[in-house]
Amino acid sequence: MSFSLSVKEELAKIEYMPPCCRHAMTYGMLLFGREFRSDKISIMTEHEVVAKKYAELLRAETGARAEISVSKAGKYTVSVNERDIETVLSCFSTSGNESFTRINRGNLLNESDNESEVLNCCNAAFFRGAFLSCGTVSDPNKGYHLEFVVPFRTLSLDLMKMLTEYNLKAKHMVRRYVNIIYIKDSESIEDLLNIMGAQGCAFNIMNIKIYKDFRNVSNRRANFDSANVARTAIAACAQVEQIQKIIESGKLGELPEDLRKIALLRVENPDSSLREFGEMFSPPLSRSAVNHRIKKLIAFAEQLGKAPPEDKKIG
Repeated sequence: MSFSLSVKEELAKIEYMPPCCRHAMTYGMLLFGREFRSDKISIMTEHEVVAKKYAELLRAETGARAEISVSKAGKYTVSVNERDIETVLSCFSTSGNESFTRINRGNLLNESDNESEVLNCCNAAFFRGAFLSCGTVSDPNKGYHLEFVVPFRTLSLDLMKMLTEYNLKAKHMVRRYVNIIYIKDSESIEDLLNIMGAQGCAFNIMNIKIYKDFRNVSNRRANFDSANVARTAIAACAQVEQIQKIIESGKLGELPEDLRKIALLRVENPDSSLREFGEMFSPPLSRSAVNHRIKKLIAFAEQLGKAPPEDKKIG
C-alpha cells in the first residue's frame, strides 16, 4: 500500500463530524473532484475508499444518489444523477455556471456561535475533502512532497491562500497545463496531515525523520572516522619514508636511544596511531610526546640531504 493511500484511508475512516464539518468536507470533495458544474458532478479516483466516501457524504449531506462504476484499468468514477445535480449545487450556494471556480467560504461557516472555532474545524474538514479528491503525498522514506492537482488556476490560488493562513509552506506551479499546489517542507506536511486528521501518518513521518537524522549522524561519524584513518595512514607513510632515509644513510646509530626506538617502532608498525605508539613504551608516552619525537626524526632526515657536519647529532 502506498503512503498516499494510507493517508486517504485514515482520513476516510473519520466517522463523527459536526454537521458544519461534514458540509465543509463534502464541499471540498465536490469542488476538487473531476467535475462540479450545472451539467455534471463527478469524481474519478484510483481508490475505492475515496469513491465510497464521496458517495456516502453526498447522500448524507444532500440526499443525492451517486453511481459508482469501475473501468477495466481499475479506476473508479462516481457520478451524481442528473435529476439531483440542481439539489447538490443549491446546497452549496452555487449555480455551477460561474466564470471562475472559486472557494466559497460561506460553506465553511455553519451552526456555531464561535466563528473562529468553526473556521478551524471546518477548514480542516474542507482540506480533508480536497485531499481525498485531488491530493497525493510521496513516501517519506524517499522524500517529502505533498500536492493538490487542481484544474483551475483561481481555485488553486484560493487553496494556496487558505493553506498559507495556517503557516503551511504551500507553493504554486503549472505542470502540463494543470495547476499544482505543493508542499515540500516536511514540517508543513506533518502539520497539514495533523490538521486534516491523519495523525497516524503524520507520526510515521516523524519516526522516519528521526531514523533519517540518526542515520545521517552515523554516516557523518563514519565518514569522519574514515577521513581520520586516511590522514593517519598518509602521515604514517611519510614518516616511514623519512625514517628509511635515516636507516639507508647509516645514521640511525647517531640518534639518541629514545629516537632510535621510535624510528624502529614506526617502521615495524606503520598502521599504528601516535597514541598506540605511546602505549608501547614503559612508562607510556603521551600522544604529544610521541609526535614531538617523530618531528625530531623527520627534521634529522631532512638535514641529511643538506650535507650536515660529520659530528652532527640530534638530542
